[in-house]
Amino acid sequence: MKKTFSKLVASATILSSALLISVAPASATTAFITGDSSAVSVNDNLKSIGITPHAIGNTLTWDLKGNVVDPVNSFNVKSGYGNVKLYAKNTGTASFRVEVKYNGTSNKVIFNQTVENGKPAVEVINNNNNPSVPAGDYTVTIYGGSGLPKGEVVLKSSDTPW
Repeated sequence: MKKTFSKLVASATILSSALLISVAPASATTAFITGDSSAVSVNDNLKSIGITPHAIGNTLTWDLKGNVVDPVNSFNVKSGYGNVKLYAKNTGTASFRVEVKYNGTSNKVIFNQTVENGKPAVEVINNNNNPSVPAGDYTVTIYGGSGLPKGEVVLKSSDTPW
């Protein structure tokens, strides 16, 4: 009985760690893993109980300070990592819009999301469909209208659907 209980507690701990990693913004995930030598064993244990952890391709963590009109940044999606998650939190006084546009010949927009001030953070997912997510470089533009965008934007690409 004691052995079964120990396995159950270990599985619950691993599962809660996996959930934290999959939903937290990059800054929280990094803080959680930094200095943790058991990160590899956590993934191995997750696989042993039937949970496939996300392999993260690239991450953009962008702190919007509210001092630039329509700021622009870049993001890259590696081949095989076409599942992209956008997390955006608005701490300013005006709504802003996040546009993530492919720099290739199609100029495909994979995200065009409004983030309202005074509302909870927004999290949207594109698991390589509607539209598909080609590998390559993207331009991330924050349109603030008459306001200066303030908050946080996090983009993550993964080899596994979110």
